Amino acid sequence: MYMNACQKYIAELLDEYGPLLGRQLLAMVNFNFSTKLTTLDGYISQMCRFSDFIKISDSKNIILAHKGDEPDYDIIRSFDVMIRFLPNVVWHGRTRTPETLRFLTSTVERDKEICVIPVRCGDEKHLSAYAADKYGDECELVIFLLDDKEQMKKLNVQCNRRFAVFEKGEVVFYK
Repeated sequence: MYMNACQKYIAELLDEYGPLLGRQLLAMVNFNFSTKLTTLDGYISQMCRFSDFIKISDSKNIILAHKGDEPDYDIIRSFDVMIRFLPNVVWHGRTRTPETLRFLTSTVERDKEICVIPVRCGDEKHLSAYAADKYGDECELVIFLLDDKEQMKKLNVQCNRRFAVFEKGEVVFYK
C-alpha cells in the first residue's frame, strides 16, 4: 500500500510503541507535521483496509494496532504522559522494563531527559529499590505513573521524581 507521510509516521509510531490511541496518534501527527488536523479517521481507515492494521474500539477510544498486536496499557498511559510535554519533546523512544519510555525535552533554560515508570499496586517496594539503584541523585527526572494517589506514600525514592495519576481521563502530576 502506498502511504502518505502522515501514514508512514503513524506506522513508525506503531512499530516503536505498539498499539496506541487514535487521539495520541493525532497529537503526534499534528506536532510532527505542524498541522491542525481534527481527525485521522480517513488515514486510519485506509491503513486498516489496505494494509496489516486493525482498529480496536473500547468504550470511547479507538486503538490502532498491527494485526495480532495486543495493547500494552502501560505504554498507552506512558505515552499520554509524554504528550503532556509537547511541544517541547525533541526525542522519544521505548525502553526496557520497568521503564516504558524515555523522552528528551528542550526548553530555553535546558534540556531534560525524562523516564516514565508505571507502578502497579504492590510493586512500590521493588520499584523504589530499582530507582534508588539506577538513578541515585543525578537523574534528570523520573515520572512514576501510578494507579492511585495512595501509592505516593509507598514509594521511597530520593531521585528527582514526580508522580502522575490519571484522574477523569487526564494526566495529573504531583511532586
